[in-house]
Amino acid sequence: MARSLALWLALFAARGGATPAEPDWPPLPEGTGQLVWLHPGPGTRAQGLVQLAQQMRRARRALRFVLTLPPGQELPAGFPAGTVLLPAPPETLPAMRGFLDRLCPDVAVLTGPDLPPVLIHEAHARGVPLILADAQMTLAGWKARRWRSGLTAALLSRFTAVLAQDGDSARRLRLLAGRRLKVEVTGPLEETTEPLPCNETERESLAALLRTRPVWFASACAPEDEQAVLAAHARASQHAHRMLLILAPADPARGPALAARLAAEGWEVALRSAEQEPEEQVQVLIADTEGEIGLWYRLAPVTFMGGTLHPGTCGRSPFEPAALGSAILYGPHEVPQEAAYARLAAARAARRVGDEAELADALVDLIAADRAAMLAHNAWQVSSVGAGATEQVMRAILAALDARAGAAA
Repeated sequence: MARSLALWLALFAARGGATPAEPDWPPLPEGTGQLVWLHPGPGTRAQGLVQLAQQMRRARRALRFVLTLPPGQELPAGFPAGTVLLPAPPETLPAMRGFLDRLCPDVAVLTGPDLPPVLIHEAHARGVPLILADAQMTLAGWKARRWRSGLTAALLSRFTAVLAQDGDSARRLRLLAGRRLKVEVTGPLEETTEPLPCNETERESLAALLRTRPVWFASACAPEDEQAVLAAHARASQHAHRMLLILAPADPARGPALAARLAAEGWEVALRSAEQEPEEQVQVLIADTEGEIGLWYRLAPVTFMGGTLHPGTCGRSPFEPAALGSAILYGPHEVPQEAAYARLAAARAARRVGDEAELADALVDLIAADRAAMLAHNAWQVSSVGAGATEQVMRAILAALDARAGAAA
């Protein structure tokens, strides 16, 4: 473990301050399983940790999670049940010691470029394994730290594992900490989603029924979306006369009424909840059953993400179709999924449409299988990179937990 005068000075400067009053603490996670402390650094998004926590909970059901964020922030959606959000502790020795006395974590997972000296020193001094994940060291960051390389080396030497976003970050971290620093390149720890399940027997049966029919899927459609979706389907059907629209209303309870309305308008409709099949003459299948979204993504080469054409109605995560090889169309209203759509758009993995007319144009264009396949492949690559990074980080955390449990036995 590297020693550093700069670290000693940082700790000396942090010796003042008061321990936070205990009544400010919410209850900690219930249970007796090992406790994982997740601490995203300043400027990093906690959403990248959602899938990590979900995957770890699936691997070990007893694990408990605490997430620390700056005061005033809310717990992002998707964390495992029982996850507790706490305000990040101040970088003072009394506050950090009081925090660790109460929390007693079994592992601390830090993400991002920040290396808080008090947190790292105090956790290591108590024997808490430290994992640095999603580590990014830009050229500017390296230039700023190279004059304090002794401090950086001392802090990095206290980590059980260091996992970098990319090869350049790994190289710069080694320049700062020395060649003995073991750095694993994982790729960015970004928001993705696990592939949604489906009944494989049902998928095979429907795929055989649909055979070579062009199929597209409108996912989680708000009522405001329906006119645009049906207009796009009508136009695309002029180019592909056997085309099938699978339409999943955002509220499945609307399925029967929606089917009746479309039938009255002259559409040939099948209703999934009534066990009706998408026979050759059917133009619209109303997918109003729970738990089958993964089935429709697998059957449809193109997915329109409902709720994105109008403000205030944004629906499901675009990483769901991305993980299952369906090309993605979406509208201009992306909140709260704007970061996910930005990643997919930057990778040419999704196509943005501004209004009803553009949705129809894009759908007609994507009827050509090669165009849809290119979007779908790019989307799958974005999704799989995030999933691979999550898997590598999870392995490092679980290994640290096992080592800690073995040492305590």
